[in-house]
Amino acid sequence: MSTGAPARVPKAAAHRRRRHVGVAAHGRRRCGGRAALDRRVLGARAAAGPQATRPLATLLGLAQHPTAAHRQRMTPRRSTWNCPMKPTLTLPADLARASTAQRFGQFTGGASRPMMAMVEITNRCNMDCPVCFSDANNPAHDVPYEEVCRRLERLLAVTGTPVPIQISGGEPTLHRDLPAIVAHARRLGYRNVELITNGIRVSQRPELLRELARAGLTAVYLQFDGLRAETYRTIRGQDMTDVRGRSIAAARAAGLCVTLAVAVTRGVNDDEVGDVVRFAVDNLDTVRAVNFQSATRFTGRFDVPDAGKDAGYSLPGILDLIEQQAGVPAASFRSEHMGHPLCNAMSFVFVVGGRLEPLFSYVTRDDLLAYLGDDSRDTVLGLFAGKREFLARHLCNPDAWRLLAKAAPIFANPLDVLRTKHLLLFAKSFMERDALDPERVGRCCYGITDTEGVYSFCAFNNLYRFPGRVVARGTHGAEA
Repeated sequence: MSTGAPARVPKAAAHRRRRHVGVAAHGRRRCGGRAALDRRVLGARAAAGPQATRPLATLLGLAQHPTAAHRQRMTPRRSTWNCPMKPTLTLPADLARASTAQRFGQFTGGASRPMMAMVEITNRCNMDCPVCFSDANNPAHDVPYEEVCRRLERLLAVTGTPVPIQISGGEPTLHRDLPAIVAHARRLGYRNVELITNGIRVSQRPELLRELARAGLTAVYLQFDGLRAETYRTIRGQDMTDVRGRSIAAARAAGLCVTLAVAVTRGVNDDEVGDVVRFAVDNLDTVRAVNFQSATRFTGRFDVPDAGKDAGYSLPGILDLIEQQAGVPAASFRSEHMGHPLCNAMSFVFVVGGRLEPLFSYVTRDDLLAYLGDDSRDTVLGLFAGKREFLARHLCNPDAWRLLAKAAPIFANPLDVLRTKHLLLFAKSFMERDALDPERVGRCCYGITDTEGVYSFCAFNNLYRFPGRVVARGTHGAEA
């Protein structure tokens, strides 16, 4: 469904939709049922005996339990980003068809909590992108308002305190209850509510963002794969360059900040990384962050022509692209406070006189860890409240001033730290099904809340979104 003239659906896309309607339900019928799965889990734990405290993935034979030497190799230092990866994981055939009772990758509270989560409210979309992890429109449906509210409450029960959330789809602007959903999230205490969007409805109806801002929306996460029309035709199926510009203008008019979301795809847009950073700097009044995430074959769609096996990038690969094209050193990215060091990295970059000055070029890893302390979660989540509020909360802390003093070479006046604009650069590398690493899943900081629980994003999209599918390289997910 779209505003304006209805878009024509290519015959190939229509065929894919017909082909996959009901696949997920069919896969569930074949999985053997919850009782059989429970018997397998209980049997594995009984056989393990005294080792029953080991991860469920290990007990089910998904991977060897990580040794101390392996854990040392995975410590979050720059040198480890170039270390050999774990052997490819071979999953039992029935795992792909397991129901969410499997609980591999499920957040349960306590030490197992995400720091950010996605809340999907629809699978309808006004596009038919060749790359789409949710396989939007297959089949097309909205999540009822009451179920969305339950998902938000379920997430809060797991996290204990509200975490930043992203409202997603499909295309969430098609859901008629979107303003009410945003308002309910704010009533529950979620302070950072971000809208993931392709920008079509936002560009057509700029007043929509103003309405959502009044309801409590705090930011927009805009699909932004590059600056070339050909990039969008390959990844999104149509030229979206004009839509992107008008979407950012709408966010600016509504007083909302924007994160640019780039699906870095080898041979398609991996030479546009520097251009996207420069675009963000030129629009720093509205664009506050760029998230470079590796294009990933989950069980949705990945129909990029001539895409080889390695269409995506590892985390160090993305960081190298940023360094080579934007001049932001890979060593200025930090992972210690963001889950596993092979999944996420972030650089806090001040823009001073047109040049990019990464804070972490002056603040070392040890400096940051000492400041964050043993329980870094609250401090890190405070960053999402915004620079002014974060500094207001921490200016009375002498450790904060000692940390900022190390970045004094950036500023002519130390107080400029309060006035200088900055850009957050994120890098994200997801795991595909044949590379699922229980250790990385266990340290995941990004979740998705579903009908049956809150899960690691990679675990959910590889195993639970479409239980009857496996990844078919270069095509739609296929039935197992």
